[in-house]
Amino acid sequence: MIYAITGGLGFLGFNLAKHLTSKGHDIIIFDNMSRKGSEHNLQFLKQLHMPKKPQSITTVTSDLDDIPTKLKRYKVDLIYHFAAQVAVTKSYESPASDFRINAEGTFNLLRSVDVPVIFSSSNKVYGDNVNQIPIKEEQTRYDFDGEYSEKGIPETFSVDASKHTYYGCSKLVADIYTREFGGVVNRFSCLYGQSQFGDLNQGWVAHFIISKLKNQPVTIYGNGKQVRDILYSDDVVKLLELEALNIEKIRGEVFNIGGGYKNTISLLELCEMLDIHPMFEGWREADQKVYYSNISKARRILNWKPEIDAKEGINKLQKWWEDNKNLL
Repeated sequence: MIYAITGGLGFLGFNLAKHLTSKGHDIIIFDNMSRKGSEHNLQFLKQLHMPKKPQSITTVTSDLDDIPTKLKRYKVDLIYHFAAQVAVTKSYESPASDFRINAEGTFNLLRSVDVPVIFSSSNKVYGDNVNQIPIKEEQTRYDFDGEYSEKGIPETFSVDASKHTYYGCSKLVADIYTREFGGVVNRFSCLYGQSQFGDLNQGWVAHFIISKLKNQPVTIYGNGKQVRDILYSDDVVKLLELEALNIEKIRGEVFNIGGGYKNTISLLELCEMLDIHPMFEGWREADQKVYYSNISKARRILNWKPEIDAKEGINKLQKWWEDNKNLL
Protein backbone atom coordinates (compact mmCIF):
# COMPACT_ATOMS: atom_id res chain seq x y z
CA MET A 1 0.00 0.00 0.00
CA ILE A 2 1.00 3.61 -0.52
CA TYR A 3 -0.19 5.98 2.19
CA ALA A 4 0.03 9.76 2.36
CA ILE A 5 0.28 11.41 5.77
CA THR A 6 -0.23 15.15 6.06
CA GLY A 7 1.52 16.46 9.15
CA GLY A 8 3.56 13.28 8.92
CA LEU A 9 6.49 14.60 10.96
CA GLY A 10 4.38 15.63 13.92
CA PHE A 11 3.86 13.36 16.91
CA LEU A 12 0.95 11.31 15.56
CA GLY A 13 2.07 11.27 11.93
CA PHE A 14 5.61 10.24 12.81
CA ASN A 15 4.52 7.32 14.99
CA LEU A 16 2.16 6.11 12.27
CA ALA A 17 4.81 6.47 9.55
CA LYS A 18 7.30 4.53 11.65
CA HIS A 19 4.81 1.71 12.11
CA LEU A 20 3.57 1.52 8.51
CA THR A 21 7.04 1.53 6.99
CA SER A 22 8.05 -1.28 9.35
CA LYS A 23 5.19 -3.28 7.77
CA GLY A 24 6.60 -2.66 4.29
CA HIS A 25 4.24 0.07 3.12
CA ASP A 26 5.41 3.13 1.20
CA ILE A 27 4.75 6.52 2.79
CA ILE A 28 4.41 9.99 1.30
CA ILE A 29 4.86 12.58 4.07
CA PHE A 30 3.67 16.16 3.76
CA ASP A 31 4.88 18.53 6.47
CA ASN A 32 5.91 22.18 6.68
CA MET A 33 8.48 21.37 9.40
CA SER A 34 7.05 24.03 11.73
CA ARG A 35 6.66 21.87 14.83
CA LYS A 36 9.53 21.42 17.22
CA GLY A 37 10.94 17.92 16.80
CA SER A 38 10.04 17.54 13.11
CA GLU A 39 13.70 17.55 12.05
CA HIS A 40 14.49 14.82 14.59
CA ASN A 41 11.52 12.76 13.45
CA LEU A 42 12.59 13.03 9.81
CA GLN A 43 16.16 11.96 10.54
CA PHE A 44 14.96 9.06 12.67
CA LEU A 45 12.73 7.74 9.88
CA LYS A 46 15.56 7.96 7.37
CA GLN A 47 18.01 6.17 9.64
CA LEU A 48 15.50 3.47 10.56
CA HIS A 49 14.14 2.49 7.17
CA MET A 50 15.72 4.19 4.21
CA PRO A 51 19.02 2.22 4.23
CA LYS A 52 16.99 -0.95 3.71
CA LYS A 53 14.39 0.46 1.33
CA PRO A 54 15.28 3.99 0.18
CA GLN A 55 12.03 4.51 -1.71
CA SER A 56 9.86 3.67 1.30
CA ILE A 57 9.59 7.27 2.55
CA THR A 58 9.12 10.36 0.42
CA THR A 59 9.00 13.68 2.28
CA VAL A 60 7.51 16.82 0.80
CA THR A 61 8.09 20.11 2.60
CA SER A 62 4.83 21.85 1.90
CA ASP A 63 2.37 24.38 3.21
CA LEU A 64 -1.17 23.08 3.59
CA ASP A 65 -2.43 25.06 0.59
CA ASP A 66 0.03 23.24 -1.71
CA ILE A 67 -0.78 19.71 -0.61
CA PRO A 68 -3.72 19.03 -3.00
CA THR A 69 -1.61 19.97 -6.03
CA LYS A 70 1.47 18.07 -4.90
CA LEU A 71 -0.58 14.98 -4.01
CA LYS A 72 -1.50 14.57 -7.68
CA ARG A 73 2.11 13.57 -8.41
CA TYR A 74 1.69 10.39 -6.37
CA LYS A 75 -0.61 7.41 -6.67
CA VAL A 76 -1.76 6.84 -3.09
CA ASP A 77 -4.33 4.40 -1.74
CA LEU A 78 -5.37 6.37 1.34
CA ILE A 79 -4.64 9.67 3.08
CA TYR A 80 -4.21 10.24 6.80
CA HIS A 81 -4.91 13.93 7.34
CA PHE A 82 -3.20 15.18 10.51
CA ALA A 83 -1.87 18.59 9.37
CA ALA A 84 -3.59 21.11 11.60
CA GLN A 85 -3.49 24.02 13.97
CA VAL A 86 -3.65 22.04 17.21
CA ALA A 87 -3.99 24.47 20.13
CA VAL A 88 -7.17 25.99 21.57
CA THR A 89 -5.14 28.93 22.91
CA LYS A 90 -3.70 29.76 19.49
CA SER A 91 -7.16 29.63 17.91
CA TYR A 92 -8.11 32.63 20.08
CA GLU A 93 -4.91 34.45 19.17
CA SER A 94 -5.49 33.98 15.44
CA PRO A 95 -8.98 32.65 14.62
CA ALA A 96 -8.65 33.40 10.90
CA SER A 97 -5.49 31.30 10.63
CA ASP A 98 -7.10 28.54 12.69
CA PHE A 99 -10.07 28.45 10.30
CA ARG A 100 -7.90 28.57 7.18
CA ILE A 101 -5.76 25.64 8.30
CA ASN A 102 -8.30 23.38 9.99
CA ALA A 103 -11.54 24.01 8.10
CA GLU A 104 -10.62 25.43 4.71
CA GLY A 105 -7.44 23.40 4.40
CA THR A 106 -9.28 20.15 5.08
CA PHE A 107 -12.09 21.03 2.66
CA ASN A 108 -9.63 21.83 -0.13
CA LEU A 109 -7.88 18.52 0.41
CA LEU A 110 -11.10 16.50 0.43
CA ARG A 111 -12.48 17.98 -2.78
CA SER A 112 -9.23 17.46 -4.68
CA VAL A 113 -8.69 13.73 -4.08
CA ASP A 114 -10.58 10.57 -4.94
CA VAL A 115 -9.21 8.25 -2.25
CA PRO A 116 -10.43 7.81 1.34
CA VAL A 117 -9.28 10.26 4.01
CA ILE A 118 -8.91 9.42 7.70
CA PHE A 119 -9.12 12.66 9.64
CA SER A 120 -7.85 13.64 13.08
CA SER A 121 -10.65 15.56 14.82
CA SER A 122 -11.11 16.51 18.48
CA ASN A 123 -13.38 16.13 21.48
CA LYS A 124 -13.66 19.93 21.35
CA VAL A 125 -16.37 19.56 18.69
CA TYR A 126 -18.79 18.87 21.57
CA GLY A 127 -18.16 22.35 22.92
CA ASP A 128 -19.81 23.60 26.08
CA ASN A 129 -22.30 20.71 26.07
CA VAL A 130 -19.71 18.67 27.95
CA ASN A 131 -19.67 21.23 30.77
CA GLN A 132 -23.44 20.92 31.15
CA ILE A 133 -23.13 17.31 32.35
CA PRO A 134 -23.42 17.05 36.15
CA ILE A 135 -20.08 16.32 37.80
CA LYS A 136 -18.94 15.25 41.23
CA GLU A 137 -15.83 16.56 42.95
CA GLU A 138 -13.44 14.14 44.62
CA GLN A 139 -10.16 14.71 46.44
CA THR A 140 -7.89 14.70 43.37
CA ARG A 141 -10.31 14.79 40.44
CA TYR A 142 -13.69 15.58 39.01
CA ASP A 143 -15.87 12.90 37.44
CA PHE A 144 -19.13 12.71 35.54
CA ASP A 145 -22.15 12.15 37.74
CA GLY A 146 -25.04 10.29 36.14
CA GLU A 147 -25.50 8.49 32.83
CA TYR A 148 -22.01 9.23 31.49
CA SER A 149 -20.17 8.20 34.65
CA GLU A 150 -17.60 5.44 33.91
CA LYS A 151 -18.98 5.23 30.34
CA GLY A 152 -17.88 8.47 28.76
CA ILE A 153 -19.05 10.55 25.84
CA PRO A 154 -20.44 8.60 22.85
CA GLU A 155 -20.45 9.67 19.19
CA THR A 156 -24.18 10.45 19.48
CA PHE A 157 -23.53 13.23 22.02
CA SER A 158 -24.75 16.55 20.61
CA VAL A 159 -22.28 18.84 18.84
CA ASP A 160 -24.95 21.58 18.74
CA ALA A 161 -23.51 23.47 21.71
CA SER A 162 -24.28 27.02 22.80
CA LYS A 163 -20.56 27.77 22.78
CA HIS A 164 -17.48 26.27 21.15
CA THR A 165 -13.87 27.31 21.18
CA TYR A 166 -12.69 28.67 17.82
CA TYR A 167 -10.59 25.53 17.56
CA GLY A 168 -13.68 23.41 18.22
CA CYS A 169 -15.56 25.26 15.46
CA SER A 170 -12.86 24.78 12.85
CA LYS A 171 -12.45 21.12 13.72
CA LEU A 172 -16.21 20.54 13.58
CA VAL A 173 -16.43 22.05 10.08
CA ALA A 174 -13.64 19.75 8.91
CA ASP A 175 -15.21 16.82 10.77
CA ILE A 176 -18.54 17.26 8.95
CA TYR A 177 -17.00 17.73 5.53
CA THR A 178 -14.79 14.66 5.96
CA ARG A 179 -17.81 12.46 6.52
CA GLU A 180 -19.71 14.12 3.65
CA PHE A 181 -16.84 13.19 1.35
CA GLY A 182 -16.85 9.59 2.57
CA GLY A 183 -13.91 9.84 4.93
CA VAL A 184 -13.49 8.60 8.49
CA VAL A 185 -13.31 10.86 11.54
CA ASN A 186 -11.55 10.19 14.83
CA ARG A 187 -12.55 12.57 17.60
CA PHE A 188 -9.46 12.19 19.71
CA SER A 189 -9.17 12.87 23.41
CA CYS A 190 -5.61 13.19 24.81
CA LEU A 191 -2.89 11.35 22.90
CA TYR A 192 0.64 10.95 24.21
CA GLY A 193 3.75 8.90 23.56
CA GLN A 194 7.27 8.76 22.17
CA SER A 195 8.60 11.69 20.13
CA GLN A 196 5.95 14.05 21.52
CA PHE A 197 7.44 17.49 22.05
CA GLY A 198 4.63 18.71 24.30
CA ASP A 199 4.36 22.32 25.40
CA LEU A 200 2.05 24.57 27.40
CA ASN A 201 -0.55 24.61 24.63
CA GLN A 202 -0.63 21.01 23.47
CA GLY A 203 0.57 17.59 24.62
CA TRP A 204 0.27 18.13 28.35
CA VAL A 205 1.50 14.71 29.51
CA ALA A 206 4.76 15.14 27.60
CA HIS A 207 4.94 18.79 28.69
CA PHE A 208 4.85 17.81 32.36
CA ILE A 209 7.56 15.17 31.86
CA ILE A 210 9.78 17.54 29.86
CA SER A 211 9.36 20.29 32.45
CA LYS A 212 10.34 17.88 35.21
CA LEU A 213 13.51 16.84 33.35
CA LYS A 214 14.44 20.48 32.68
CA ASN A 215 13.73 21.51 36.28
CA GLN A 216 11.19 24.02 35.02
CA PRO A 217 8.00 24.98 36.89
CA VAL A 218 4.65 23.54 35.81
CA THR A 219 1.63 25.83 35.74
CA ILE A 220 -1.87 24.42 36.09
CA TYR A 221 -4.83 26.53 34.97
CA GLY A 222 -7.70 25.87 37.36
CA ASN A 223 -7.43 23.60 40.37
CA GLY A 224 -5.88 20.58 38.64
CA LYS A 225 -8.84 18.26 39.13
CA GLN A 226 -9.59 18.28 35.41
CA VAL A 227 -9.80 14.73 34.07
CA ARG A 228 -8.98 13.31 30.63
CA ASP A 229 -8.63 9.82 29.20
CA ILE A 230 -5.14 9.43 27.80
CA LEU A 231 -4.18 7.09 24.98
CA TYR A 232 -0.64 5.93 24.22
CA SER A 233 0.75 6.31 20.70
CA ASP A 234 1.17 2.57 20.06
CA ASP A 235 -2.55 2.04 20.65
CA VAL A 236 -3.49 4.97 18.39
CA VAL A 237 -1.35 3.56 15.58
CA LYS A 238 -3.05 0.16 15.86
CA LEU A 239 -6.43 1.84 15.53
CA LEU A 240 -5.36 3.83 12.46
CA GLU A 241 -4.02 0.69 10.81
CA LEU A 242 -7.27 -1.17 11.49
CA GLU A 243 -9.25 1.69 9.99
CA ALA A 244 -7.22 1.53 6.78
CA LEU A 245 -7.73 -2.23 6.55
CA ASN A 246 -11.49 -1.81 7.03
CA ILE A 247 -11.89 1.46 5.16
CA GLU A 248 -14.74 0.46 2.84
CA LYS A 249 -16.78 -0.78 5.80
CA ILE A 250 -16.38 2.40 7.84
CA ARG A 251 -16.45 5.25 5.30
CA GLY A 252 -18.58 8.10 6.65
CA GLU A 253 -18.20 6.93 10.25
CA VAL A 254 -17.04 8.90 13.28
CA PHE A 255 -15.29 7.37 16.29
CA ASN A 256 -14.65 8.81 19.75
CA ILE A 257 -11.12 7.71 20.54
CA GLY A 258 -9.24 7.93 23.82
CA GLY A 259 -8.08 5.73 26.62
CA GLY A 260 -11.60 5.33 27.99
CA TYR A 261 -12.57 5.48 31.65
CA LYS A 262 -9.91 2.97 32.74
CA ASN A 263 -7.19 5.34 31.52
CA THR A 264 -8.45 8.59 33.01
CA ILE A 265 -6.10 10.78 34.99
CA SER A 266 -6.29 14.29 36.45
CA LEU A 267 -3.62 16.95 36.29
CA LEU A 268 -3.08 16.63 40.04
CA GLU A 269 -2.72 12.87 39.78
CA LEU A 270 -0.10 13.19 37.05
CA CYS A 271 1.80 15.72 39.16
CA GLU A 272 1.78 13.31 42.08
CA MET A 273 3.02 10.48 39.87
CA LEU A 274 5.90 12.62 38.58
CA ASP A 275 6.62 14.30 41.95
CA ILE A 276 5.82 17.74 40.53
CA HIS A 277 4.72 20.64 42.72
CA PRO A 278 2.80 22.90 40.34
CA MET A 279 1.87 26.55 40.39
CA PHE A 280 -1.76 27.54 39.83
CA GLU A 281 -3.44 30.23 37.76
CA GLY A 282 -7.04 30.99 36.78
CA TRP A 283 -9.18 28.74 34.62
CA ARG A 284 -8.71 28.82 30.87
CA GLU A 285 -11.71 29.80 28.81
CA ALA A 286 -13.96 26.89 27.80
CA ASP A 287 -11.86 24.27 29.60
CA GLN A 288 -13.76 21.01 30.08
CA LYS A 289 -13.57 19.89 33.71
CA VAL A 290 -14.14 16.29 32.69
CA TYR A 291 -13.86 14.57 29.36
CA TYR A 292 -13.40 10.91 28.59
CA SER A 293 -14.47 8.91 25.58
CA ASN A 294 -16.94 6.09 25.24
CA ILE A 295 -14.82 3.86 23.00
CA SER A 296 -17.33 1.02 22.65
CA LYS A 297 -18.10 1.77 18.98
CA ALA A 298 -14.48 1.29 17.90
CA ARG A 299 -14.33 -1.92 19.91
CA ARG A 300 -17.56 -3.22 18.38
CA ILE A 301 -16.80 -2.37 14.76
CA LEU A 302 -13.00 -2.65 14.63
CA ASN A 303 -12.29 -5.00 17.55
CA TRP A 304 -9.96 -2.32 18.95
CA LYS A 305 -9.23 -1.38 22.55
CA PRO A 306 -6.27 0.22 24.37
CA GLU A 307 -3.62 -2.25 25.49
CA ILE A 308 -1.23 0.11 27.32
CA ASP A 309 -2.64 1.51 30.55
CA ALA A 310 -1.96 5.04 31.78
CA LYS A 311 0.71 4.14 34.31
CA GLU A 312 2.66 1.98 31.88
CA GLY A 313 2.41 4.57 29.12
CA ILE A 314 3.55 7.43 31.32
CA ASN A 315 6.52 5.36 32.50
CA LYS A 316 7.41 4.51 28.88
CA LEU A 317 7.28 8.16 27.83
CA GLN A 318 9.26 9.28 30.86
CA LYS A 319 11.98 6.74 30.05
CA TRP A 320 12.02 7.79 26.40
CA TRP A 321 12.62 11.41 27.34
CA GLU A 322 15.28 10.43 29.87
CA ASP A 323 17.05 8.54 27.08
CA ASN A 324 16.68 11.47 24.68
CA LYS A 325 17.59 14.44 26.86
CA ASN A 326 19.80 15.69 24.04
CA LEU A 327 16.64 16.73 22.20
CA LEU A 328 15.47 19.10 24.92
